[in-house]
Parts: sequence; structure tokens; C-alpha cells
Amino acid sequence: HEVLGKVNREFRNSLKNAYMQNKEKNESFFYCVEYLEKVLTQVDCSYAMLKGAYLCRYYPLAYRTSNDIDLLVHPNNVTEIGNVLLGAGFKQGNIRNGKFEPATRKEIIESKIMRGETIPYIKEINMPWLQFLEVDINFSLDYKPGKVDVLGEMMEHSCVEELSSYRVKTLRKDDFFVHLCAHLYKEATTLPWVEMMRDMTLYKYCDIYMIIDDAPAEDVDFFFKRATDLGMEKICAFAVLQMSELFDVKNTYAAEIAQGVLKDTPDFIHMVISPNEKKKYMYAEKNIEKRFFADCRKTLLQEVITK
Repeated sequence: HEVLGKVNREFRNSLKNAYMQNKEKNESFFYCVEYLEKVLTQVDCSYAMLKGAYLCRYYPLAYRTSNDIDLLVHPNNVTEIGNVLLGAGFKQGNIRNGKFEPATRKEIIESKIMRGETIPYIKEINMPWLQFLEVDINFSLDYKPGKVDVLGEMMEHSCVEELSSYRVKTLRKDDFFVHLCAHLYKEATTLPWVEMMRDMTLYKYCDIYMIIDDAPAEDVDFFFKRATDLGMEKICAFAVLQMSELFDVKNTYAAEIAQGVLKDTPDFIHMVISPNEKKKYMYAEKNIEKRFFADCRKTLLQEVITK
């Protein structure tokens, strides 16, 4: 936009350095995507790479980075893919303080039962800005295993997307959008994520904005028709309406569709569930922007008493 001269040198240098770092990190990341696809040639089942594996190239150069690769697989295929990764030198655990810590058997089992995803599979690769390659296997669209039919329907339509010379096996465009919305919804409406203040991560709203703001009306209709067919139209409406409150969205068509979807249940975008307590909560603060900037969003919740 030719406005760098409007800011001081220190700020210009910070932007430039961040850009260069992101560019180099993404080169390492794209190499890892290709490497993982080679590893997964050993499996007979379907899989799709989610979120960053596609979006880091979809965004303008160096705008978005990713620290891991998310795989979507059918629950029946989790063990097969996990064993292939272990055979390729991956280990299950987490990176803490820059070091790998192996997961306990208890952690591995609990993650599968409670989160609908595995403990990360990690391999040290020592590439620029990417010391470890982390792979997360997702087998649910919810905070718990479920919606297997919906997931299977998505997997049947997985495809290879080409962005210039970059190729990635991912979900079809409409399913990719639905999954992004489902992932955001899962975190934004589940109490443990609210307690960790990881329920409204800004870049995840950016991803929705990136796809929606330039989308022609026929694409938006395509997205919401697919969401309706999968029984997930309210979840997509949730993500679109919350995103629209945080960004100056010029393309308002998606928000208009979302408002129509939730016209009979407008409080849907303010609800939170507690799986452990089996309780529902509602935000007293209905302004999404104010809620986003709150110091502790949990204090804004009020329990919903059902008679």
C-alpha cells in the first residue's frame, strides 16, 4: 500500500523481520507437508489436511503461519495412521520449554475420549524456524468423538487442491469452510477452553474472514447448503456472525444468511456448555467485541437453569 514511509524505522524493521521470518518458516512448513504426504502413502485409508496446511498458501505470502499439521481421519483409521507415524520416527507427546516430553498412556487415552483428537505426534526435524514437526490427528468435529456419519461424508469428498505449484490433500471447499466453523465453535462454546482463555483465538476468526469476505454469493449459498445438508448450519452461522462483529466485513451476504439461520434462536451465539458438569451457560455480555477484549470471559457467564 506504499505507506511504510508513514511509520518510523523501528516499526518498519519489525514488520520486515516478521515477514522474512514467516516466509522462511512457511518454506519449512511446506516441506513438512510434502514430507508427511510421502509418509502417508503407506496407508490405504482417506485423510485430509486441515487449516494451516492449506491456508498458509491460500493467504498472501507470509501472512499466515502454522506450528503443526492437522489431519482429519475417520475414527476407524486413527490407529493405522498413528502406527505409520510411529514407524516414521514420530513420538506422542508435547513440546514444553522447547523440549519434547513424552505423553503418558493416561494422557493418550483421555485425549481420545475427551477431545476427539490424539495427543500430538512429534518428530524433531531442525528446520529454519521449525525445530519440531507436530501432527495432530482429528477424528471428531466436536469436543468429543461423535458425528461419525458427517465426518465420513466429508472424507468421501476430500480432494487435492493446487495453489500454484503447491499441492495439498484437503477437504472440498465447502467442507473445508464447515470444518473451520466447527473447530472455532468447539473452542468458543466449551467451558474448559473459556477457562484457559483459548476460546476466541483471533487468527481463527481471521480464517473465516479470509474465506468469506471475497466469496461471491453463489459460494456462500454453496457453503450454507452443505452445512444444512450436514446439520451444521447453526454452527456455521455462529462462526460467521461472531466474525462479522470483530471485522469490518464489506461482504455482508454471509452474515445476512447466518442471521436468517438463527432468527428463531438468536442466543445461540452466546451459549457455552460444560461437558464435565453437564451444564449450560450464557454470556451476560452480548457484545462480541467487548467479550473478546474482556480480561476473564468466564466471569461473564451465567448458568442457564432449565426447569
